[in-house]
Amino acid sequence: MTIKVEAVDSNNRRKGCIVPMTKGAVIGAAGGVALKYIQPLNSEEKSTPEYKSTIRDINAKRTSYSAWTKSYLDKLQKRGNLSLAEDVFIKTYEGLKEGDKVGSDRLRRAFATIKSQKPDEVGELTRLFDTAKFEAAEVAKKYVRVYESATKHFRPTNFFLAAGAVVGAFIVLVHSVLKTGVEG
Repeated sequence: MTIKVEAVDSNNRRKGCIVPMTKGAVIGAAGGVALKYIQPLNSEEKSTPEYKSTIRDINAKRTSYSAWTKSYLDKLQKRGNLSLAEDVFIKTYEGLKEGDKVGSDRLRRAFATIKSQKPDEVGELTRLFDTAKFEAAEVAKKYVRVYESATKHFRPTNFFLAAGAVVGAFIVLVHSVLKTGVEG
């Protein structure tokens, strides 16, 4: 009679795996979808012509006159009561159109103006150019992250969903089998 009871008990434990495995599959599927966005872009995704072109365009805006530059200059002008260095810095960009770069001639003139009128503000002008360069790099990084997130969105959700579900169900199954083996 002990054998029958043990067989019934074993059968109940097997049927008891379905619900936990389903829960594991659901949790795994959610984890798989999350992984779609967490996993960094691979080399294949970064080698597409669209990706390369977009990243090149974003990085080009770091060193050329753009809406970012205009916004930065407007913010500086709104402060009012500008120093000579700030005024010269803003004038360095006057007349530039979208995509134009500040050439070395403009930079030389800006520093020559400061050196001739207020040599003690050369450091401030340098700081302004360095800050603008840093701000442009930060904005570019932000837009690269946004573009990479959008690129991740195009990954096949079904693959991550299914893989996560299978892994989740398998982990629960293995855990359940090990747990059953220890109890017996």
